[in-house]
Amino acid sequence: MLRSRDLPWLLLPMACTEPVAGFSGGAGTSAAQDTGPGPVSSSGGDSGATSEGGSTAASAGDGPKFDLAGDNPCADAPEGIVCVGTDAVTCDADGEMQGSVSCAPGVCESGVGCAACVEGQVTCVADRFLACDASVQPAVWIEVEVCDPAAGEGCDLGAGGCAVLEPVGGTQPTGVYYKFADFAGAGDGYLGGYDVDGHGDRLYVRRHSGEVDVYQITLLDSDGDGALEPNQHPDNPDHPGEIEQRVLQLDQTLAIEGGGPTSASELYVDDARVVIGGFELTQNSLMGAAPSVISTAPAWLSGPRFEQIGYDDLGGLWYASNQQHRRVLQYDPATDRWGIAFEYPALAGDHMDGLEVVRDPDDATVYVYVSDMTSDFIGQYRFDPVDGWVQQNVFAYDGGVGVPVEGLGFGPLNHFWATGAAAEVDGVPSGEVRLYELGGGTIASYTEPAG
Repeated sequence: MLRSRDLPWLLLPMACTEPVAGFSGGAGTSAAQDTGPGPVSSSGGDSGATSEGGSTAASAGDGPKFDLAGDNPCADAPEGIVCVGTDAVTCDADGEMQGSVSCAPGVCESGVGCAACVEGQVTCVADRFLACDASVQPAVWIEVEVCDPAAGEGCDLGAGGCAVLEPVGGTQPTGVYYKFADFAGAGDGYLGGYDVDGHGDRLYVRRHSGEVDVYQITLLDSDGDGALEPNQHPDNPDHPGEIEQRVLQLDQTLAIEGGGPTSASELYVDDARVVIGGFELTQNSLMGAAPSVISTAPAWLSGPRFEQIGYDDLGGLWYASNQQHRRVLQYDPATDRWGIAFEYPALAGDHMDGLEVVRDPDDATVYVYVSDMTSDFIGQYRFDPVDGWVQQNVFAYDGGVGVPVEGLGFGPLNHFWATGAAAEVDGVPSGEVRLYELGGGTIASYTEPAG
């Protein structure tokens, strides 16, 4: 995610309530009304304020704001609310724009504002196939079918309901990324560990059970040209030049609860909490509350434990996976159940060992990134409102297979950060635990602001 905040010196635990959210798709039929707050919809491209089934007028102070392309949308519009894609724009009687709000992952209705869904929409959330019931006001999501993930079933918009899922996409690379830093052990300031995530200019690495090291990443103008250039690389045609130096400095070590083995738990960090996987999703607060469990790994999950985790902060949706299958799970907070979102093909590695969720900073599209342990590919997926889960890209490391992936996170410099153990260094058996930075190239167009 795009996250920015300096962490306080002490980690204190917290409980929090997960928002309800989801996505929307094409035409469908109605069934019995969903008894819980229904998920909101998504255009598959924008993301923003969450709606729980009702509608709300746009106002200048509501929800995240995104720049609207083109001329003033109110110039030829009547007074009230008009829709520009999934943005609800408030126009005054003089044709001036008074404010805007992104309805995504919901929808915009002219004259009304943000709403959960519109007639004819269907969506998938975890193990449920949902349809929009517009016969009531406000429109609500209703449950049409519940899938059986233990049998390999998932919600499939293309099939119009539940189906045994097949891998989505191929293995042919469509883009590239580069390695910018490689911290190899204590000599480079890295104390070790596998589970990793980033927030702002900080990296969080679980070195031991119950402890997370917090490092500050600093980029230096090592080429002396007066500019900080995180994507500068000798092989990057968009930003050619020598790689600028990164400095890794230990800031503090936090005490946390939860998690399984240090190579099979993974972290998620935002400005309020550190969440760790394992047999449960356990959140440790930065605000003073006690640790709490968000969800327990379902019995049908091999393991059963969450070895990789990610979070869509706008949709309020958790994702998880483990090395037993190349499949991504999604959590439905309305039912406290997990379902299979999608499966992906073998990316030339032994097994799955990387998962991250990153929102495009320009159009707010939410992408799920996956990686095998021993290959140089990163797969990119998004939820399409008509086709369901689709593969957007397969990115390949420009330089050959690197250190095996044991942990994958995102954060400092808008880059991915991975951990792994090198089997050998310069032909010599090693086993040394390393931390390395990946990004730039074509993958940067989805993770970094334009310009």
